[in-house]
Amino acid sequence: MAKMSWKVKFIIYIILSVPAFSGFPVNLVRVEILSGITYGWVGYWIAVNGMLLLVAGPGFLANALALAVLITMPVVFTGGVISYAIHVSGIGFPSGPAAFGSHYVSLCITMLTVIPLGLSLVAVVPFHQFEHRLLQGKSGVTRIQKCALMFLRVFNHIIYAVIPNIIETIQEERQYRRWATGMSKGGGRGLGSLGIPTLRHKFSALIREMVQLGVEGICASIQFVPLWAVEISQLPDKPDGKGQKKGKGHRSSGP
Repeated sequence: MAKMSWKVKFIIYIILSVPAFSGFPVNLVRVEILSGITYGWVGYWIAVNGMLLLVAGPGFLANALALAVLITMPVVFTGGVISYAIHVSGIGFPSGPAAFGSHYVSLCITMLTVIPLGLSLVAVVPFHQFEHRLLQGKSGVTRIQKCALMFLRVFNHIIYAVIPNIIETIQEERQYRRWATGMSKGGGRGLGSLGIPTLRHKFSALIREMVQLGVEGICASIQFVPLWAVEISQLPDKPDGKGQKKGKGHRSSGP
């Protein structure tokens, strides 16, 4: 596909996101493949990912899907576990998983469709260019522009540094686990030699990892905020237009 400007891509993504917000025409096809997954949403998921593959490229699509799965898995499985606990305790859902299972299946396909599309909408806007233009302004920076600069600094840092580092960390930990499992099967002293983990242990490990990633992501996002605040506060202030007009008027009244 020919190279397109970010504005054209942004318009394409906006048009592509209309069914997610309006439900048209996705909700018109209500025939279910599985309980909670309709042909309409499957077709929409294929259309979204196909368009992202053509417009954004396979690399971005792979990262977007990986991040979408990372966000979706804890939400869906944690919600399912809580709902099942409510059913077992007798507080609600008397019919069991049939009452809430389809909801979380539907939530899964929805999040796997909407999250990559939302990431595309955010990533396509050249925020770094906006930041560069504000910094290169020769007339100074207003208070509102300084607040915008701080937002752009944090946002760009999260999108282009924090999230890629988190994904890389997850990939490295996954490779290490595969190596440890292989050592354990080969008779080495891998982690698997300590015993076969149960489902409860796996779920607990998943929750711990998600909490750890969340804390690391928050800390990495705000670690440079004090430095950026000092740097942005030292930028020259933009002169007030009203003050300039008064100064010109005062000078013109002189001899």
